[in-house]
Amino acid sequence: MATTKKVLQYKEPEKHYDVVIVGGGLHGLATAYYLAKYHGVKRIAVLERRYIGSGGSGRNTEMVRSNKRAHETLPFYKDSLAMWDDLSAELDWNLMVQKKGIIALAHSDGELASMRMQSDSQRRAGIKIDMLDNQQIKKMVPSLDVSDQTALPVLGAQFHPEGGTVHHDAAVWGFAKSAARCGVDICVGIEVVGFNVEGSKVTGVQTNIGDINANKVHVAVGGYSSEIARMLGVKFPVVTMPMQVMTTNIMAPFLNYYVASPRLHWYTQQTLKGDLILGGQLDPFSSWNSYTTWEECSERVATILEYFPDLAHGRVVRSWSGLCDCTGDSAPVMGPSGIDGLSLDIAWGYYGFKATPACGKYSAEYIATNKVPENIKAFSLDRFFNRQRVREVIL
Repeated sequence: MATTKKVLQYKEPEKHYDVVIVGGGLHGLATAYYLAKYHGVKRIAVLERRYIGSGGSGRNTEMVRSNKRAHETLPFYKDSLAMWDDLSAELDWNLMVQKKGIIALAHSDGELASMRMQSDSQRRAGIKIDMLDNQQIKKMVPSLDVSDQTALPVLGAQFHPEGGTVHHDAAVWGFAKSAARCGVDICVGIEVVGFNVEGSKVTGVQTNIGDINANKVHVAVGGYSSEIARMLGVKFPVVTMPMQVMTTNIMAPFLNYYVASPRLHWYTQQTLKGDLILGGQLDPFSSWNSYTTWEECSERVATILEYFPDLAHGRVVRSWSGLCDCTGDSAPVMGPSGIDGLSLDIAWGYYGFKATPACGKYSAEYIATNKVPENIKAFSLDRFFNRQRVREVIL
């Protein structure tokens, strides 16, 4: 039965909070929820200059997975992937979680060898990973061309059965509703333009409506983290690059898995609605503009059609892009910032959506206890200065 009751009531910010979270995307909302729900922090504000989920949280391809390589990142992503399973019940909101499985194609002997090596590391971390031959791939995805007629024939694949999708908008509203229910003030139209720092401690933020004092400030602003660095007068080892995504018209169900080609930088999945989401690589230059281009669209379509020729009748009906803040080692920055009371959750590249539950959990733990959780110690900002970078690869 329909209801006229508002799901979420936005608030005007007060003058002082225990914790101010800058950024109303999934990471900021999740951190607020876990702080209020599990650590008993009472006075929390989430400040968003546009609308909740307006950044990367609403501009992604819904993929969740834990098939990374580095031993520092595997426990973190494994934890986050498992947390998605119970969140619909916990948040009392259907997040449309589908653990449909992810198939990553290999087009050379070298790629197969690399995937086998990664699979060994992943299995040691307790992550479910299988290697597939072409006969198995064809049985799972009949519409995929695994013959030797393509420019780069498929030679095998890595299968991550626990990977899948979560509806991004549902996740945003689920965390927002639950955070507000726990007493968090969610404030939209509030732009942070500076930080108040006395000595080595942050004391609040400067906004378009005036100063807001806070005992602690947490930064979770996605692709705009370098702007935060500029406000603080420091430099983060982050480069922001756009990633373009497209979706097709609605089709009859035919694709039960998430299929990707790391070598050719494309991936696709069919949503519950029936359209295909088509993703690709980062644009090869830095920008803060959310644009889409004909060149990227045509190249992506041509490449995917080579492996899914039956899609020739389809139409691209919408495109969008998101901003990805990337580090040189493809791992994020979490925890201390070097300024007392100011914590970071930035530099997620295009991995941020899948990491949401664990980011909220561990960021909240650090803010509440001032102790860096074991699973995020390797993500510290200090690693770029003490030569302890994470040895990750993009897949």
